[in-house]
Amino acid sequence: MAPFNRFLALLSVLALALTGCSVTVDMGAPSASSTPTELSVQQQVATGVAQAVQALTQEAPTGTPTPMATATPTPLPLPATLSVSAATNCYAGPNTNYGFVITIRPGTVVTVTGKDTPDNYWIIEVPGYPGTVCWLSGQYASVSGDTASLPSPATPLPSIYTLSEPRGLRVSCTAHYSSDSHGARHHGDHENDPSSWTVVFRWKNTSPDATGVRVYRNGRLVARLGPGGSSYTDTFSGRRFRGVTYGVQAYNATAVSSIVTVGTGRCD
Repeated sequence: MAPFNRFLALLSVLALALTGCSVTVDMGAPSASSTPTELSVQQQVATGVAQAVQALTQEAPTGTPTPMATATPTPLPLPATLSVSAATNCYAGPNTNYGFVITIRPGTVVTVTGKDTPDNYWIIEVPGYPGTVCWLSGQYASVSGDTASLPSPATPLPSIYTLSEPRGLRVSCTAHYSSDSHGARHHGDHENDPSSWTVVFRWKNTSPDATGVRVYRNGRLVARLGPGGSSYTDTFSGRRFRGVTYGVQAYNATAVSSIVTVGTGRCD
C-alpha cells in the first residue's frame, strides 16, 4: 500500500475511534467549554495523527542487499594414465620371472589401476582385455592424473605358472610371387620380389593339463587355440618382410605356463 493510502486508512480508523467515543475533534485550539476528559482524548488523537504523519513521510532506509555466496565446484581428479617412451614388456608380477602378458609401445595410453612403489612397477589394465591387469616397469613410463589414491596391491604369487611350457618351437617361411598373363614367375629384379609371405609357427604342447593355448605375435595376443593346438599360420603382404617374434603359452582355468618365444629372422 502506498504511504498516502496508508495515511488515509489511518485517519479513517482514528475517525471511527472518535465516533465510538462520541468525541468531536477540533483541529484548532480546544474550546473553553471542553471537559478534561474531552481534552485528554483530543490530545491523544492529535498526538497519534502527528506520529503517523511523521512515520509515513520519512523515507524508508535503503539497504544494500547482501550478495549470496556462490559455491565453487571442486574439480574431480583425472584418472591416472600411463604411456612409455620405449617398448616395455608387461608381466603378471613385478619382475621378469612372472609370465609375460603384453608389450606396451610408445603412443599407447593405458589406464593405471595400482602402484608397486618398492619395485618401481605400475599395475595397468591390459588394452583390449577389460578386468585384466599386468605389472609394467616404471623405467620408461610417464604417468599423469591422480596417482595419490591408487592402491598398492600385494605382489601376486607366481604359483599359477605351474603348467609345463610348450617346447620344440620352430618357424618356416614361404615366399609367394606374382605371375604374368602367361603364368610365368618373375625373378631377378626389384619389381619381382615376393608379393607375400606365409609364416607357419609350430610347437609341441607338453602339458596334459592344458585346456588351451595362447599365441602371441610381437608381444600381442593374436589367437587362442584348443588344448591340441600346435601351429599357427600368418600371411604378410609386401616385398620386404623383416621377421617377427612369436610366443606360445599353455593355460587352464587356474594355471598357465610361462610364455616361450621364437623369432623368424628375415625369413630370406
